[in-house]
Amino acid sequence: MKKLLVMLILCLSAMASRAQSVSMSDLTNLATINMTDANYFLTSGKPFKQEYSQEVNGLTLRHYIGTTAASKCESVIMGDGIKTSTPLVLHVVTYTSTNTKYLLELIGQAKSAELKKNFQGVDQFNNIYIFDNFLYTVHVYIKTDNSEGTIKVEQKYYVE
Repeated sequence: MKKLLVMLILCLSAMASRAQSVSMSDLTNLATINMTDANYFLTSGKPFKQEYSQEVNGLTLRHYIGTTAASKCESVIMGDGIKTSTPLVLHVVTYTSTNTKYLLELIGQAKSAELKKNFQGVDQFNNIYIFDNFLYTVHVYIKTDNSEGTIKVEQKYYVE
């Protein structure tokens, strides 16, 4: 009976525990898929809704915010990118959270994935981490007062 009670408590606490709504794998994958698929992924598969769109430098940026209690501190910006000399646009995904535990978890995921940490430092406002591999560069900025942070995933130009 005690084992059953302990198992019940563990299951309930696991369900009540909060974690970020997207993983590092999700963020890197979002940098490679088209806007329609990314919109479907965020609004159907994850707890986000599109808040608004805006035109910036000829690109349509879509801003998503969290819809659940655990994800209200999170936002994602899709559609930004770097225009190349070819018609190709290298996608940029920006994830922001006011919960620094979420950001630290994503840093841990970046370390365990095939992303190599190239830089760790601090400036006047942020703790800065830069990871990369042959497909992506990931910039992590966590405010020194731990009030919020941003992860920016940039797709790299890949020539076969």
